[in-house]
Amino acid sequence: MSIQQLYSPTDSFNPNLQYTELMFVEDRLQTVLQKADGLIRQTCLSLLQSGGKRIRPLLTLYSGMCFAPLNPLMIEAGVASELIHMASLIHDDVIDEASTRRGKPTIGAQYGNHAAILTGDYLFAEAFSILAKQQLLTSMSYLVEAIQAMCHGEVHQADEQFSIVDEDGYFNRIAKKTGILLAACTQSGAALAGATLQEQALMREYGLNLGYAYQITDDILDINGDSESLGKPVGSDLINGNITLPMIYLLDKAIYGTWLKEIIKTRRVTPQGALSIREALINTGCIEEAYHTATQCIRYAKASLNTVSSSPYKTSLLHLADMILHRKI
Repeated sequence: MSIQQLYSPTDSFNPNLQYTELMFVEDRLQTVLQKADGLIRQTCLSLLQSGGKRIRPLLTLYSGMCFAPLNPLMIEAGVASELIHMASLIHDDVIDEASTRRGKPTIGAQYGNHAAILTGDYLFAEAFSILAKQQLLTSMSYLVEAIQAMCHGEVHQADEQFSIVDEDGYFNRIAKKTGILLAACTQSGAALAGATLQEQALMREYGLNLGYAYQITDDILDINGDSESLGKPVGSDLINGNITLPMIYLLDKAIYGTWLKEIIKTRRVTPQGALSIREALINTGCIEEAYHTATQCIRYAKASLNTVSSSPYKTSLLHLADMILHRKI
């Protein structure tokens, strides 16, 4: 999906803003990835052409622009954040043995896992090259923390497959998988705009809660979404034994909880079993309950911006939070 499709004037974003600032990021991504040679260049450009929401650079730029006009360092940090995100997606697809993403073949499916891993490594290297050359050491520290968290999150998720986890454990996992990177983007942008430490902390809180809501809605879409809209098969969490928030709520339901625990103990979910679990999640209201929790996270995110001065960029961040709850992809 292109930037224009995601941020069209018909969306709940401020229609007076055209988000042209993201074009600076897009141009830099093209320049950076065109530098690669051979198969790496081919895989990088294939990934770029597959699209993306560019949420991480948007958060970097707009969090900074809440406090100061756009500057080149914000753009560079935004580009680095997107390269890191792209690299993590490639590696995730290899780990998950995914064949499609955004409705198109993954790098691994097209060129093999060897090429996919090397492409991800190249993107990480390019991100840190940008941060080092521009002496964006503060941004680098936030993003390094996020990468470390993502690695721990993936390891923990693999260790916890077909294991009972509670809500606290779930939130700890999704912070590592999603929230800390979004928090790094919002805090990085604010820091590059000269925001105070207190203001940076507020922006980080916004990003973290946004990440919670994003991952919860992602987990809901995996259960109740549409494969064609998502561009990937639904139900993979169920089949792979990843216990997400709706399933945690189902475990607390009388009768259903005992039934689900027995399935988890077998460490195997058939496609038919996944359909049965999906029906149980819908019928018991567990999906609505998870959506309510995501809504609470969005409220916390928006409340973090209460003391930030009014501006079109703050308004856009507030609207972005609302869009997270209503996304279909």
